[in-house]
Amino acid sequence: MPFLTIKTNVSTVNRDIVESAAALVAEQLHKPVRYVVVDVENNRFMAFDGKTDTLGVLMEMKSVGFGDKAMLANVLTDFAVEKFGVEAGYVNVHFIDMPGSDVSVGGSLLG
Repeated sequence: MPFLTIKTNVSTVNRDIVESAAALVAEQLHKPVRYVVVDVENNRFMAFDGKTDTLGVLMEMKSVGFGDKAMLANVLTDFAVEKFGVEAGYVNVHFIDMPGSDVSVGGSLLG
């Protein structure tokens, strides 16, 4: 069950961004898109480089296993640059590997 939370100070976010993020995560992690949850919080009051007018993205990617995190970090960064129009240096990704015994779908634990 991959969970992607995206926080950004970019004001405009549309449905395409959310759905594209879900498809990307499913493809990269080789998991069914029906298990992917994406939460985008835009227009946040955030500081990048110590300035609130610098546009950036903070992502938290949780999953039961990742595979190649370095490659996924690059893919997520490229996605943020393309979809949010921010510079790659202002895209931060935090990975959290969750044990299946700590994740449930529909009330059933995955491990």
